Amino acid sequence: MPVKTRPKAKAYTFGTCSFVKMSPRQSQLTSETKGVNVFLSFEEALKLNLAIDECVRRLNSYNRATTGGRGAALVLTMFLHKNRITVNQGGL
Repeated sequence: MPVKTRPKAKAYTFGTCSFVKMSPRQSQLTSETKGVNVFLSFEEALKLNLAIDECVRRLNSYNRATTGGRGAALVLTMFLHKNRITVNQGGL
């Protein structure tokens, strides 16, 4: 009888959005750069807001009295070469 294996967990994102530009430009970023301004259109800002809200709601459902609940985190990932931002769940 074949052994059943559990499928790999799918990577899950709460949503993505595109940004129009960033300042300073990617070509001007150095190790001395202290901050980056990211410009989003209104529609893309709404998408980002919804994605963050959904992730925060998921995080709120965890028991904060447990180690796993306290370690749950929201992760924003900026893909500079694609002008995309993703909202994911991660751990501290």
